[in-house]
Amino acid sequence: MMEPSPVQQFKGISTYTKRFFRRQIITWFGQNKRSLAWRETKDPYCILVAEILLQQTDAKKVSLTYPEFIQRYPNASALAEAEAENIQRFISKIGLNYRTQRLVNIAKDINDKFAGSIPDSEAELMKLPGVGRYIANAVLSAAFGMKTAVVDTNIVRILERFFGTRSRRPRARTDPEFWSIARSLLPRRPADCRDWNYALIDFCALVCTYYNPKCLECMCAKRCRYPSSH
Repeated sequence: MMEPSPVQQFKGISTYTKRFFRRQIITWFGQNKRSLAWRETKDPYCILVAEILLQQTDAKKVSLTYPEFIQRYPNASALAEAEAENIQRFISKIGLNYRTQRLVNIAKDINDKFAGSIPDSEAELMKLPGVGRYIANAVLSAAFGMKTAVVDTNIVRILERFFGTRSRRPRARTDPEFWSIARSLLPRRPADCRDWNYALIDFCALVCTYYNPKCLECMCAKRCRYPSSH
């Protein structure tokens, strides 16, 4: 017999458990949220730049470079006109140097195709080079206040651990079913989704880590399916 899909598995979870998860994560976030410069703005350009810099990079590293980067390149026009070697001086501090050209290309496309404004739809954002579904939805939530979920490897990890769901795909973060689960957990009000997404991100970074998760300190442990098997 084929194993149930993630959505089928999730449907079997009680409403109480789902509410418990949301309540505990939000309560924890209110006490432990990280202070990060890109969370102090709703400027779509600034948030998009932050998301590009955060790809495969620790937020602490990005924090050392981001404020100065935005001060030097405050909008897409300034970034599009910048010399690549000048941008490289910032990028080299955090690694993944391919982002230098990616940022230039994104800025040029914003100017040429979108009249200098960051588009406010998933489809349009994903036309920008290097912008996938996660970054597009992160921008829509954080900058435009839309009711959008974000799913990356870390979000998948907490959903799998707490709810016991498992994807059939080798890269679960691309599984539409996990995106469906993440959307179903969003707060009712679009304005609350920004903090909810940040809460999940911070909880994964500080508590439900890949190595040595802090299960003994976790507010969700009482109903989590992970500790019972580890």
